[in-house]
Amino acid sequence: MPELIDLHPENLGHANWQQVDQKSMPVLSVKQIRALEQAAFAQVDSFLLMQAAGVRSALKIVDQIVHSETHSARCLVLAGPGNNGGDACIVAGELKRKGLQVDLYQLTEGKTGSKDRMQAVLWALAHGIQPIELEPDMPLPDIQNGTVVVDGLLGIACDRPPQGLIKQLIQHVNAHHHKARVYALDCPSGLNSDTGHVPGVAIQAHTTFSYLACKHGLLSQQGKGLCGELWVDSLNCDALLENLVKADKLGSVIRVFSRHEQLQRLPMRSHEHHKGSFGSIAVLGGQQGMVGACVLSARAALMLGCGRVALSLLHEADMHLPDVQRQGQTPFLDLMFPEIMNKGIEENLAFADTAVVGPGLGQSEDALRMVCALLEHDKGLNMVWDADALNMLAANSDLRARFKHYRQKHPGKAMVFTPHPLEAARLLQSTTEMIQADRVQAARSLATQFDCTVVLKGTGSLICNATQLEINTTGGPALATAGSGDVLAGAVAAMLGQGLDEFEAASFAVYLHGLAIEPLGREREGLFISHASEIAQRMKSCLNHLLSQSARRNG
Repeated sequence: MPELIDLHPENLGHANWQQVDQKSMPVLSVKQIRALEQAAFAQVDSFLLMQAAGVRSALKIVDQIVHSETHSARCLVLAGPGNNGGDACIVAGELKRKGLQVDLYQLTEGKTGSKDRMQAVLWALAHGIQPIELEPDMPLPDIQNGTVVVDGLLGIACDRPPQGLIKQLIQHVNAHHHKARVYALDCPSGLNSDTGHVPGVAIQAHTTFSYLACKHGLLSQQGKGLCGELWVDSLNCDALLENLVKADKLGSVIRVFSRHEQLQRLPMRSHEHHKGSFGSIAVLGGQQGMVGACVLSARAALMLGCGRVALSLLHEADMHLPDVQRQGQTPFLDLMFPEIMNKGIEENLAFADTAVVGPGLGQSEDALRMVCALLEHDKGLNMVWDADALNMLAANSDLRARFKHYRQKHPGKAMVFTPHPLEAARLLQSTTEMIQADRVQAARSLATQFDCTVVLKGTGSLICNATQLEINTTGGPALATAGSGDVLAGAVAAMLGQGLDEFEAASFAVYLHGLAIEPLGREREGLFISHASEIAQRMKSCLNHLLSQSARRNG
């Protein structure tokens, strides 16, 4: 096999840091990272990779802190017993070489460490660093205002709660997080790099440097918040990683798509198009007390460019707000969006090419009859299943049989499920805890079992079908509000109506959903608190902006 890694002592500092929204890239599990490391070690000296990681991290730290008014000249580097501690020793030596005051504290726990780990200590000594072995009876290192803290305690190997002195150090750093600048090497210590869960305590970093590839846990669950600003450097192993993926040596690989790649999925809109070009969407649901969920899905679909939308409601006179429904008025009319039609179920299924089922549906006998009517309609529709439609499918074996028959009868029609973890657990007859412990496997199981594209919602939402698996990087706490999922279901339907295939429709809708709460226009900050209607409006603004950008770029 020809050498694929262009790494040598002369280019140790030639970093190629990337952020996940800048470049599409694979996202690997710890097992896949270990396989990549072994393939790399067959071509380059393992210590050379450690040197590259440490030197490049130190240079990135220097580049960032010289532009900060709050940093001091003092750096506190914490090195654990493993190779992550070796990375930290290299960082300490390079920071010292750049003229900073560096204290290197080691926690070897009586272990000798690997050959590379010991060689890294010699590197630090050669650069004027005298490591301090931290013992249980010693006071914890002082952290003053502006101190740069480098976390090299545990790295990606953490799969159990940190104990003893390492636990104390993590808690100590976190207690001073507000006055320090914390950098995590490869992964914040204490974080599970596969799941994004924290089994005990974990470092709260301002910046995380991930080596060789991005890890799944850095984008998922608690990991996304603990990482802070995330940077990835392949250590010149891009070609090797690409070859391993192509040769299927790493198994199924999750991918993250850059902003540029997501823009390639934009629905096309030209002067000659008309309303029939952008899909006719039926939104089915609206049990008593829950009509608003249907309204949110319908409004979102309309605002995001679908041609026509019609509701089929189980309960008509339900919304008594002045801008939605007059007291006792039937049939239902959305006064804010009168473009949204109101049709009976049979008429609506004949009218539509895409259906959203589940928002505000409930689990009554009437709701079950509505879903059965959808599956038994001869025409066959592209579908988005959400909320109670998924709950009924999980609980009703007869409905599952009807669903399976529908998929066999209409294999070419799009089918997208948008469960949150509890809905996924019901569908897989599992628990929320088990779903969250292995979200990737849960998404794959759902996609296989129901022959569909799955959006497993949550921090780092996963989009999965039989052959593709993608993780989303946009979004934040503002999406955690009632009706946010109804808006997303309507958005997926809008993308299907405008001609995107089911995987791209799901992926782009999820991306846009998260992008909407990030800074828009001249805003300096994104949203931490929002509501579903605002999210839909901001999605419309985002989509118009992206379409304008695309139009200018393409002339």
